[in-house]
Amino acid sequence: MHTPRLMLAALLLATPMLLAQETGSQKAEEKAAADQGAAQSQQAPNLPDEAFRITITFKTAEGGKTTTQRSYMMVATPGQATPGIRDNSQVPVRNVNMHVDTDVDVAQLKKAGNSVYLSLRISTENYVDNQSGQDPNTQPIIRSRHYSVSPTLPVGKLVTVYSAVDAINDAKVEIQVLIQPLDAK
Repeated sequence: MHTPRLMLAALLLATPMLLAQETGSQKAEEKAAADQGAAQSQQAPNLPDEAFRITITFKTAEGGKTTTQRSYMMVATPGQATPGIRDNSQVPVRNVNMHVDTDVDVAQLKKAGNSVYLSLRISTENYVDNQSGQDPNTQPIIRSRHYSVSPTLPVGKLVTVYSAVDAINDAKVEIQVLIQPLDAK
């Protein structure tokens, strides 16, 4: 008979201790969850700045006639790394494959009011086939150009950021940039 009484006494004494431990562990879990929630709210990354769609257009003209026009589009966010554009292709010209390369890197992008400061590094390499006055049996002329432009551009307006005229060959090169909010139609 002593055994059931001892067991009952042990259960009666142990119950408050178990409840106290459970309440303590619940409080510890609640405190840990609250601390974790506070840490997450403090460590939560800031919402990203407004993202932009950047359209870059390269135009070349010879003799007053547009010979090439290529447009490239990328998405960029101020303060974040921006992917570059690599358009490296080969075009067959008189049984020779000619490289036509365009590389664009955004070095910096900052928004200030309704304008965006944009720093671009651009490299182009293309060819001129049968340039006026050129012997038809000669190989095409390769043109390599490297540009570094850093304009402040209004959002939503197409702007020519570079223009060059080659009077000897009656040629013109233009680079135009359009910056729009990513959600613009």
